[in-house]
Amino acid sequence: MPDVLLFGATGYTGALTAHALARRGAEVVLAGRNLARLEKLAVEVEASDIRQVEVGDVDVLARAAADTKVLLTCVGPFWKLGHTAVEAALEAGVHYVDSTGEIAFVIELIERYDAPAKERGIVMAPALGFDEVPADVALSLATEGFTGADAVVTYSLPQRPSMGTLRTIVSGIGTRPGRWIRDGQPIDVPTASRSRWSPMPPPLGPKYAVSIPVSEGCLAPLHLDLRSLELYAAVGQPQGVVMRAGMPFMRALAAVPPAQGAIERLLENRRGGPGEKSRTTDRWMFLAEARSGSLWRNVTLTGRDPYGITAETLATGALKLAREGHESSGVIAPVEALGLERWQKQLIDLGVDIQVYEPA
Repeated sequence: MPDVLLFGATGYTGALTAHALARRGAEVVLAGRNLARLEKLAVEVEASDIRQVEVGDVDVLARAAADTKVLLTCVGPFWKLGHTAVEAALEAGVHYVDSTGEIAFVIELIERYDAPAKERGIVMAPALGFDEVPADVALSLATEGFTGADAVVTYSLPQRPSMGTLRTIVSGIGTRPGRWIRDGQPIDVPTASRSRWSPMPPPLGPKYAVSIPVSEGCLAPLHLDLRSLELYAAVGQPQGVVMRAGMPFMRALAAVPPAQGAIERLLENRRGGPGEKSRTTDRWMFLAEARSGSLWRNVTLTGRDPYGITAETLATGALKLAREGHESSGVIAPVEALGLERWQKQLIDLGVDIQVYEPA
């Protein structure tokens, strides 16, 4: 039985993930809509089989996945296109993994699909790529051993997205609030509506940051004891001021279907992403700050090549579920999917630097 069915295999992230799975000796079935591209990729990665599947064909995808162990999908934007894979995994009774970072989609997974997944005895592990694996690891390390922690996570991200990532950003810009925690309860926080100076360590130094809608806001509470959680992106003060002033206009524009449709059509047929050189030179950092009473701990994760890391973490997470299973079922957070120690080792092997700052 093949380990993984990879849906969206010929996209930018999908192809990188196919190669990462092949390097691990996985038996992989490639699935997508473009038969010629599937055939070409299958030769490159020595895939077990290929299956031509269109987004929306739940029954076809479920039949394709039924003789595998894990359905891994890279087809986004997930809020728009991701339900095909979720429904197919439930129908086929196989574990589900995806590359999303979209909070609206992850909230829907938790609220709508957690119970059916538990009934089927399957795991749904969303957001097993960059940027939520590093974010969840940083936050887990920062709050380890703390009770009712107050936490802040700041994302300092590369500036060169793939076309798929860009379509996701544009299609959901400003229309979906982020999710924070206050006094143990979730609250919605619009993009760029809050700001702070985040104490990023050298070589970055303190950075102006604004609130962002990332899925860690609803994944972290699945496994961490948090009294409060705030999530920011370091953007620089001029950009942050522009974002804060312009987001109400962007939300209004995104709510107009003709305008949104025109933007999506402009990007629809564009493919590709950063070249290998820019991928491996783009630097990123996550800072997780945690406090609990008189205790405190800050953790940074710093690295390069976010798309390469995504491919590797998706492959690792999917194969763990395929070959080892999981002790529970339903929707789980990234750290729950593999375990904190194993994620740390994986990230260090990928060149990620992990630093912990706390009282001696």
